[in-house]
Amino acid sequence: MARDSLTDLLGQLSVHSSHNEHFQVEKTCIELLNSGCANPNVVLKHCLVAIIKQDKYQQALKVLAKHKVIHEKYASQFRLERLYIYYKLNKVEEFEKLYSSIVTDDIDSLLSKSESQLSSLRGILHVRAQFCVKNGFDEEALKIYNYLASHNNNGQDDNVELLCNVRVPLTSSPELLSENPTELHVIADSHDLLFNQSMILSAQGNFEESIFLLEKALQMATSEDYKDDMNSIQLQLSYVYQLAGEKSKCKELLEPLLERLPAGTPLKLIATNNIKSFIDFSKYKTNFNLLARELNVEKLNSFNLQKFTYEQWSLFQRNCLFIHLFNNVDIQSKSTILSRTLSTYSKIVDNVVIEPYKTQARKLYHNAVNTIKSGTQGSVIGLTLLAVQLLVVEKEWDNAIRLCELFYNKSQDEEKQMTESKKTIIYVLFELYNVSNRNNSKSILLKKIMSSFIPTTSEFEFWKHIGFQYLTVNDPRNAKNIFKIISEGKDDTLIKGVLNEEDFSIEKGVGLVNSIDVDALIEAGSKPLETKSSKPNTFPINRIAKKKHDLTKKKRKAQKLKKFLATHDVNGTIDPERWLPLRDRSTYRPKKKQLAKQTQGVTMSKKAEQALDMSKKKSTKAQASKKATKKKGRK
Repeated sequence: MARDSLTDLLGQLSVHSSHNEHFQVEKTCIELLNSGCANPNVVLKHCLVAIIKQDKYQQALKVLAKHKVIHEKYASQFRLERLYIYYKLNKVEEFEKLYSSIVTDDIDSLLSKSESQLSSLRGILHVRAQFCVKNGFDEEALKIYNYLASHNNNGQDDNVELLCNVRVPLTSSPELLSENPTELHVIADSHDLLFNQSMILSAQGNFEESIFLLEKALQMATSEDYKDDMNSIQLQLSYVYQLAGEKSKCKELLEPLLERLPAGTPLKLIATNNIKSFIDFSKYKTNFNLLARELNVEKLNSFNLQKFTYEQWSLFQRNCLFIHLFNNVDIQSKSTILSRTLSTYSKIVDNVVIEPYKTQARKLYHNAVNTIKSGTQGSVIGLTLLAVQLLVVEKEWDNAIRLCELFYNKSQDEEKQMTESKKTIIYVLFELYNVSNRNNSKSILLKKIMSSFIPTTSEFEFWKHIGFQYLTVNDPRNAKNIFKIISEGKDDTLIKGVLNEEDFSIEKGVGLVNSIDVDALIEAGSKPLETKSSKPNTFPINRIAKKKHDLTKKKRKAQKLKKFLATHDVNGTIDPERWLPLRDRSTYRPKKKQLAKQTQGVTMSKKAEQALDMSKKKSTKAQASKKATKKKGRK
């Protein structure tokens, strides 16, 4: 085929055709590239676009590798397509390497430029934002989408789509809304916007309003006959009902949805996972092989973050790891803390299902202590929390506290700044101190924490928790100092209530209960809070007395052992007749008292003498004949 005729043929085909001609475009472009066309860079670009339109991203990589000479010669013309392919295949390293070669500035410096300066990078920014959402970089994604939405004067992008995109990172990280104030206008005519806005509300815990928006969006999608959107909205609505505790309504939506959705689709996998979450599994009775088959774990792994959000994918991976753990399947140690922790756990414990928790807790405790002494970086926090959880199950509070304190002190020596691992351990320690009633230990921990007090916006909830912990140890002065510092620019009703002295007045408390009719409550059947049984007369032994008792018991045991060893030859041979009864052994000797019985010269009891006196014994036969010959006497 001539070169010019093939080029003309390409011009007759539309790359953006709405008649599903992308395959024909791909086929024609490959023929042109193989025959050597006049503009190979243009043809290769059209070929890549057509392949991407068909979602054949691996095929796109093969085409790039096959025509490497053209690709390297005109590399700048294929940057957007290559970035999009890497994003879809979730090739993180390749994406980051290519993106850093295109954009050298950090995100804040980049977005400070004008719209005209970044017009050539607008498509790159779109792909970067999608990549950030998929991999959990919500803050950067929100910054990019805010910039694209506020710099769209030329109308390059659809405004409704931009508003939808701005809401996407907020659905998984709603706290970013307070850190990055954004005016979110909801267009009532767009079910996509209503859908995204409802996801933000559900993430914030506002379930009622979220359900209202979802039902409205479902009506709009139904009237417009968008079947895929209807399924997505219905799935999200069932999820919000589940979060709100409405299990029956959730199942009413999920069951028909599962029947309607094709097998192996992402929505089907999510819906199956959600409905299985209502079942209370048992590590003894549940068939985990069957469960993995029902959840279609192999299909889930085949998607590899292509069809799910970062949060959904992480949740699926966690579920699969726990299924493998309780099915006694070897767990590979990967990049996540959970996979490394469970991999170590399965190696330390012989059988997770059969082995008692007490044994597991002891093994994990000793292993965690040795690991923490070497350092607290990496997945050590996961192993520590798992060991603490097992110790709590066995109610070994002292060992659990000792392990957490060891981790905190070691991490404090390594780094003075407040890390996420430290925060987690601090939360756990406070709970353990409350259970074991250790107020003094809590006060000591609070003093240590305050040595690294550097309040930031992202740590507001943590320092708020620390402030309220000061109130539990009757230290309102330090609590108020913390609240005053962290409440700047924040509108928190709880903190305001603590800082406002009037809220501590008794008059306000009396005013709250003045209108309550106590007699009516008692007549209705309410009972006052009283103890069900009287206080027991016996008191539990205290720690000091128990220690003394255990020491005495230990000494007594040692003395008994010493006395036993003194009267027994440890090195002697074992008696071969030890299995026979005592009287049947050759070494048996009866007692002297027993030997003296029934021998000459021994004093005997009267009863024994009578038994041996034969003259006084009567024959039973004579007695019987005498009785038979007895005559009847006269009257």
